This record gives sequence, structure tokens and C-alpha cells, in this order.
Amino acid sequence: MKCSSLYLCAFFLSLLISESMVCLAQKRNTRTVTCDFTVRDTVCKNTPVTITNLSLGASTYFWKFCPGTPLSFPSGVNSGPLSGVLHVPAGITLQREGIFFYAFMTIPGDSTIMRITYQNSLLNAPVYDLLNLPGILKGSVFGIQVKNWNGNWYGFVTNGSSLVRLDFGPSLSNLSPAATTVATSPLMNLAQGLVIGNDGTDWVGFCTNFPAATITRFAWGNSLASIPSVYDLGNVGGLTLPMQPALISDTSGWFMFVANTTSLVQLKFGKSLMNTPTGINLGSLQWITDNRGISMFYDCTNPYALLANHNVVLNQLMQVHFKGGLEGAKVVTPLGNTVGLYETTALSEALTISDTIFCLAVNSTPSISLIYFPPCINSVLPISTMFDPSPVIFPNAGTYTIKLIVDEGLPTEQQECKEIEVVEGTVDLGPDTALCDGKVLLLDAGAGFTSYQWNTGATSQTITVISTGTYTVNAFTQAGCLAADSIHIRFDTNSFTTVDTSICFGETYFAGGKLQSATGTYLDTLTAVNGCEHIITTHLIVKPFFQVEIGKDTCVTDTTTVRLIATVPGASTYTWQDGSHDSAITVTAPGLYWVRVTVNNCSQSDSVHITSCPALTYFYLPNAFTPNGDGLNDVFRPIGNDISDFHMIIYNRWGQMVFETTDSLKGWDGTLNGRYCEPGSYPYTITFLAKDSNVSKSKVTGVVILVR
Repeated sequence: MKCSSLYLCAFFLSLLISESMVCLAQKRNTRTVTCDFTVRDTVCKNTPVTITNLSLGASTYFWKFCPGTPLSFPSGVNSGPLSGVLHVPAGITLQREGIFFYAFMTIPGDSTIMRITYQNSLLNAPVYDLLNLPGILKGSVFGIQVKNWNGNWYGFVTNGSSLVRLDFGPSLSNLSPAATTVATSPLMNLAQGLVIGNDGTDWVGFCTNFPAATITRFAWGNSLASIPSVYDLGNVGGLTLPMQPALISDTSGWFMFVANTTSLVQLKFGKSLMNTPTGINLGSLQWITDNRGISMFYDCTNPYALLANHNVVLNQLMQVHFKGGLEGAKVVTPLGNTVGLYETTALSEALTISDTIFCLAVNSTPSISLIYFPPCINSVLPISTMFDPSPVIFPNAGTYTIKLIVDEGLPTEQQECKEIEVVEGTVDLGPDTALCDGKVLLLDAGAGFTSYQWNTGATSQTITVISTGTYTVNAFTQAGCLAADSIHIRFDTNSFTTVDTSICFGETYFAGGKLQSATGTYLDTLTAVNGCEHIITTHLIVKPFFQVEIGKDTCVTDTTTVRLIATVPGASTYTWQDGSHDSAITVTAPGLYWVRVTVNNCSQSDSVHITSCPALTYFYLPNAFTPNGDGLNDVFRPIGNDISDFHMIIYNRWGQMVFETTDSLKGWDGTLNGRYCEPGSYPYTITFLAKDSNVSKSKVTGVVILVR
């Protein structure tokens, strides 16, 4: 090509360069980029981990070896009581718009919605504003969702038996969105939680109805600006008290999980949210007691859920790890409460910002808790920009995520994540131990190792120890991790004591574990200070019984005495009540007399009661009488007057009473009921008390002969 002028040549040259740059850019934009790497699933603590990059076509590589992950314990901050909010908040949603983060919180008691604005970072102090929504909300606002469609922001709020749409326009900074009731249905019954998803072509939402224990579905088609169709799905999956729902999908299709107060309910839709779901109640999963809030999300390719207990297991945040996919086993880990949770009613969506995962919780205080999972510090090499990074070391056991981002910021950007388990072979043989002779100790290095090596030469998991020494084991895991521990064992001797003792008859001695009262040999085993046995052998002798007798109770008179004798063979001492120590004493006066005799250091006692003998009373009783009326011996009675309390009874030979009197001056005249009794022998009984005597009554018996 020839140029007619310098200007024309310069023009064609610039055009040629421009076309060449466009072609080069097109070639770069059409290159094939893949992102992949390999790493062992299980690695050892403090052992270099080699990562092989399998990526193709990328120009930059950014490795993160310990990003924020819900497998770790969260950090957080609580807003403290919200100024001007007098009632308990119910629902919350979180979205990002440019450099701003907006959360919207429903307050049923005030019939209001509060917007929370974070600029640049969710860690910044938020600004609180109430939306201007005059008249449309009726005091039953609970669930809330905010979505962007076709460049415009739309909010949806459950309002009792209706669904209200908020049209924010192109920016969530609008505090006065247009409010429209887009669905009213008897199928909605005190609607609680709300969730909205897009299955690729259509927008579909679901609300939970608390007292009815049902689910209502809303179908907008491909436009959130349209009026949704309303469907009643009924009770799916054993709902009882459904609260907040959450949507998530994997390669098998869509799932919805519902915080069901005391359980977790799983619904499966398949490829379309318009399908009729199947459901199952997963139960309490050991930790759920009053679950109101749920948030589900992916970290790389791994699905997770956060659950918040309202009370009972008070203010507990839990993490659900779906290691086997959404339909697999659910591993629930309690995360405690480090973020000021208090009777949480709902959780927002989770947002991943750089290396940190964020989620908001609304509390009954009322307050807001910001929950976030920051990058961990458990990797010696946190990041790398090399194609093949240097081997990375994890000093602590746990589950970690390794993330690779290629062509970051370019149209060809891709990323890949893999979870690895960092394990440590932990062997704990226990503290150094002292045992007693005759004992045996089993040392166990623990299961889960592929091989064992003891310093005794044994290669088994356990060994039996019977002698003093230091014992060491090296154990290797399947991943090649080494674990080692050692323990020093000392064997101490037992101690023995012999006790020879004796007790008196009738006493007891503790031996052989109980009180003993018989001669014998008894063993007691106690624990000594060193933990060994202290064996006590007791030879017990019970001394023979001996008896002390000083006579029976008796009486004395002014002219008589009583000799009390306490002589006992082998006696060492005698002690009488008056302090004397002879073996016998003479008693001349009434009283209580006792003696204590000691034989072989054992004592026995006896006592007698001495009284004054009563004075003798004399009276005459004839042995026969003749009741013939001659004035001589006509009646039978005692002759004498020194008696009182007199009582006489006379019987015939057949035992029949023929006469009775209590008057000593009145005698029997030989008649019964006015008739003469036959001659013969008649038994009698007389009781009396001698006058001026305080002893017991006297008794006299005999036979009188009636003569006619």
C-alpha cells in the first residue's frame, strides 16, 4: 500500500494497530480457562501438605489456605438495645448494593419495617431508618425478603393473611417504596417466615403459616412486578409450629428447610420449585429446642445451615454441616453464643465478602447481632500467588477449606474449593501412675491407628504392665501421622497391721467391717495414703461371763441384820455403794445396797432392796364351831382387832361360796340363805392388812369344821 500523504499513512497505520489489538483481545477473551487442583483429603498436623495445580489457561492464581468457614466458631457484635424500637422484631433480610449493605427488619408490634444501612463494610456502625409505609401494614408483619429483578429492587412482606410488595425502584436507599398488597388468601394464616427463590426461569416464594402448620406458595412467573398466583401446599414433612424457611439447591434440585420450633423439616422439590414437594421431619438433631431462625448458604461447594434457638438451650447458635450432600447425614455442631444472641427470632441471608462470611440475627431484646466467620490463623502459609504453592502446614487439627481463584477480576475468573481434614494422631496413656503390688495396669494407645510400636517390643494397641518402669508407644495413622506418648508406672507395696485385743462379755468391738461380740480373727482392708491396701488383722478375745449375786430382796427388824456376800473367784476389787471394798457387808437398816465386782478388768454388778419387816399380828381362828344357839362358839370368825382391810370367804366342799364378809367382827353362823348347812369341813380364805404396816396384805387359808 502506498500513502499519498504522511497524514494518510499515519491514519492507516493507526487503524492497522487498532485492529491488531482488537484481534489480540478477542483471542485472549476466547481462551479456555479451567480451575482445578488436587490435595489429599486427610493430612497430618504440622506436616507439609503438597498441592498440585491442574488449572489450564489462566494468567493469575490466588490461593487461600484458611478462609473464613462456618466450620469454625464465629465472631460477632451486638448492636445493643435499638433506640425507639419498643416491640420484638420478627424477620430480617440482607442485601448488597454497590458499596452499601442494607438489611430490613419487620416489627409486628409497631406495624413497621426498619432499614439498617452499612456503608463499605458490615463491620461499620449501621444507620437505622423506618420506611415510610402509611396505613398498609396491619400489625402482623413477620417474614421479609428483598430481591433485585431487571435492575429494580422489590421487597415482599407477610402481613397476616396477605402479601405486600414494596417497590424501591433502582436503589434500596429509597425510604418511601410504593407498597401494594399483591396477594390475599385464606390459605395464609398468621404467616410467619418468607423465602423467595429463582429456579432459572421463574420466581417462586413460600411462607409458613404458624397456627395452621401449612405452607403457602407464590408463583410470579418471570417477573417480580407481576401479581403472584397462590397455592396451598398443606402440611408437608410433619410441620407442627413452622417458623422461618430457607431455600437451597444442589445438582439434584431444590430443597427447602423449615425451622419447625422443636425440629427441622426438609422438603424436596426436584428441578422446579413448582413441583409438589416431598417432606420429612428430621427431629431435634440433638440440639434443637425452640428454633425460630435458619440461614442456608454455600461455602465453595459445601452447603451449610445456621440455626438459632429462641430459648430452653438458651441463645444457642448451631451449625449444620451437610458432608454427604443436602440429603445426607446432618452433622450439628453447637457454636455457643459469642455474639449477644437473645431469644433470636430470625436469621438473614449469609453474604461472603472476601474471606469472611456474614449473617445478621434479630433478637427479642430488641437488638441485632452481627455474626461473621473471619479467616482463620491456623495456616503457616495463609495465601499464595504461585502456580504451584509451597507446601502448606496446618499446626492445628480440624477441617479446612483450600480455595483457588484464577484470573481474578477477569471475565474468565473461576474458583475451586476443596475441604481437607487435618488430623493428629493423639495418644494419651494418662498421667504417671502409682499402683500397688499385685495389681495389673492395661495401657491403651487408642484405636484408629494402623500400627503401634512399644518400647517393650510389643506391636499391639494395648499392653499389660505389672512392674515399675517407663513405657513409651509410637502410633501411626493411615495418613502417616505419628503420635507418641510415655508414662511412668510405679508399684508400691501393701501394708499390714496385727491387733490383739480383748473385750468383756456383753461388749462389742469393730472388726471385719462390723461390730463383733464373739472371740475370733477378723480382717479389714483399708486404703492407705499411697492408695495401696492396708490390711488389719484383729485377734479378738471375749472374756468369760461371771455373775455377782448378793441375795434376794429381804427385810430387817430392829433386832435383826442381813449379811450380803459378793465373793467371786478371781475378783480383783469389790466396790459397795458406801465405798467399802470388802467382799461382804452386814446390813442393819433398810435401803438399796449394790456392789460392783471387777474380774480381769471386767465388771459386773448386783443389788438388793432391804425393807423393814412388818410387825407380827396375832389373832385366833378356831378350827371348829357349833352353831347350836347355846351362846358358846356359835359363829366362825377371827378373834383379834389389830387388822384392817379384812376379807373372808368360806366355801363348801363343791367350791360354792357359802359366806363372805369384810367385817372382822361378823362371823359365819353355819347357814346359807337362811338354811342350815350340813355338818362337815368348809375351806376358807382370809386376806388382811396388819395395822400400822405399809407392806402388802397377808393371806390366810384353812379349813373349819361345822359341828351340829
